[in-house]
Amino acid sequence: MQNSTTHHRQAGQYDKIIKENLEVTLPVIIKDLLGLEILTSEELSDEVQHTKERKPDALKKVTDNLGNSYVLQIEFQLKDEREMVYRMAEYYIMLMRKYQLPIKQYVIFLKVEKPSMATVLTSEHLDFNFAAD
Repeated sequence: MQNSTTHHRQAGQYDKIIKENLEVTLPVIIKDLLGLEILTSEELSDEVQHTKERKPDALKKVTDNLGNSYVLQIEFQLKDEREMVYRMAEYYIMLMRKYQLPIKQYVIFLKVEKPSMATVLTSEHLDFNFAAD
């Protein structure tokens, strides 16, 4: 049985070997394995780590009158933020990962006019939305 350190070291060696040979092998992987016909491509930074501490306005583990337990997040918003849907999606994933419970999110807009910010984020592999009142 391998210990954790040996396993991590071997995984790191495999990652290094794969990355070193990726320039040559990636076009074959993209075409033959993934079945994608790519016309152009450009390198992007491979560092996607985004260290961010988030502090929700209100965050509670609750149990409702039907016996359902979940994480309740409430954000109070004064500004109509274009990026709010991404912020709420980040919260959702972080809360789900940390608490491994269902998540219910609400954004309460504190102005009279109705906000125009998006409350839905849809892409090929993700459908996300939050309630805004």
